[in-house]
Amino acid sequence: MKSLRVSGLAGGLALALSALAGSAQAQQAAPDAGAMPAASAGDPSGVGPDCPLLMQEAEANLELGRQAARAKRWREAAPLLRDAGAGFLNVAASCPAVAARANRQGDAATAEMRSAETALSHQGECQPRVDKALDLDLRATMARGEKGDPAQIEQHLGEAEKSWREAIEVCQSPHREKAEKSLAATVKARAANAELLSAGPACDSAWKSAGSLVDYARTASREKRWDDAAMLYGKAVMAWEGAVDKCSGVRQQQAQRKAEQAQVDAHNAEHCGPLWDQATDHTQRLKAAGGVSATERDGLSVKAEVAWREAFVQCRGSSQNLARGNADALARERGTPLSPQALASIRGLATAQPVGAAPALVAAPVPLPAKVVAVQADARPAEVPPADARPAERKADEPKAATAAAPTPAPAAEVVLVAGDTTYRGAFAYASTGGAVSGSGRVEWTNGESYVGTLVEGRKHGKGRFNWVGGQWYEGDWADDRATGHGVIQFVGGNRYEGGVLDGEPSGRGTLIFPTGDRYTGDFARGVFHGQGRFAWKNGNRYEGAWRLGRKHGQGRLTWAGGDGWAGEFRDDQQTDNGKSFDAPK
Repeated sequence: MKSLRVSGLAGGLALALSALAGSAQAQQAAPDAGAMPAASAGDPSGVGPDCPLLMQEAEANLELGRQAARAKRWREAAPLLRDAGAGFLNVAASCPAVAARANRQGDAATAEMRSAETALSHQGECQPRVDKALDLDLRATMARGEKGDPAQIEQHLGEAEKSWREAIEVCQSPHREKAEKSLAATVKARAANAELLSAGPACDSAWKSAGSLVDYARTASREKRWDDAAMLYGKAVMAWEGAVDKCSGVRQQQAQRKAEQAQVDAHNAEHCGPLWDQATDHTQRLKAAGGVSATERDGLSVKAEVAWREAFVQCRGSSQNLARGNADALARERGTPLSPQALASIRGLATAQPVGAAPALVAAPVPLPAKVVAVQADARPAEVPPADARPAERKADEPKAATAAAPTPAPAAEVVLVAGDTTYRGAFAYASTGGAVSGSGRVEWTNGESYVGTLVEGRKHGKGRFNWVGGQWYEGDWADDRATGHGVIQFVGGNRYEGGVLDGEPSGRGTLIFPTGDRYTGDFARGVFHGQGRFAWKNGNRYEGAWRLGRKHGQGRLTWAGGDGWAGEFRDDQQTDNGKSFDAPK
């Protein structure tokens, strides 16, 4: 098809040339008496008879070359574009009237010809070498993954390095730069494999045995066969220790690190795995608990948090950090602290904290009332059981009395103390007995949380601010490590509360402002509206009256923005028959 298309074009050009020649001969044979003589090809004053034909031939070659280039037939496109460029150059030299146009098209044809030659070179010279090098790299990678013979891996990497160097010689930018980067990676992999070759057969055999034991142990862990996993990881530890004795150099160091990791995995399989499964099961039950009461949901949440904190005590490494994060997330979501009975049930928790460290949130998180965060201006807050809630009208001077009765911390110098995962910066000092820390300054935990304020015998007491990782914070009164008294709570969602606080929850009289502009001022109990209060919507609607557990309940008055409304008895957030509408004052 290619030869037919080219020969067809040549035939067309030949016919055109013949027609033009016949026309010229006819004009010479019978010149018009009134016509001027035709200009010759070399006449600088005009376009000679050959110029249109030469331009047509060059443009035809250019179009054919472009068609071949679009089809990526580079071997065919390059000579056609080269001929087109030469043809336009000839036209520009012979035909001054169209020289500018011929020069422009000639430049375009030359540029496209160079691109075609580059592509042709890549297709014929560069790409085959790149493909070969990639294939060899893949074989070496598969052999390493299957713990294959280092000698065979060396053969693959050596041939790959040779192919990459050949590719760099023939490839052009940007393929050359990519080949250079791949060559560097192959050289690095070959150097690492050389360590395996130099270690000897004894090292290689020990390495393979240890790796196989780890693979079997991981399979047992995935299948939750914890006894088998613990046994296999324990044997892997011994195998890696044997590799440490038999290997040298970098490989010896790697074997030592693998032995340490296998020791952690063996401990987790024996002590952490079953607890992890239990905590995961409780969490899944909590997530699947649809349609249950708030009391039942809180009960499930407490069980899941206790399970995660038990896992935290027993787990090691990254699993320990994950268990702690899961427990803290449940505490923040629920919004209430674990009871003393629940804390006491966590096996081993008493020994989990370093001596002298401030009580970490792992043991007794100061909760952020997620129930308040969830309150929307046009929706009912989540129900909270009032089992241990004190009346909303608790005495306002109780937190202050507790604060006044607390001992004043002894002055200390500016220091930096580190105890486990806790760092103290400021005027802190260890107590002479018990090792607890007192003073004032900044306390930081490794999980990103921090407290700025005073400590008395390791407990937050007086004024201080606690910052959670997610961005929420509480600033105000503290009494015996409890956020109690008066303070400000800023929530991640934008809600902001100021007023009475008990155990980190809005309690007593206070104001909650929503990002929407809605506002509630009144009584709180355990983080929800409870007592007398006024809710004002941004659109002008408002409710004043009695609340119970976040719902309008009792006598109240609902007024619309226009001034009319309804007054009477509300029950469980709904209007009852005991009330009547009223009109806006005129």
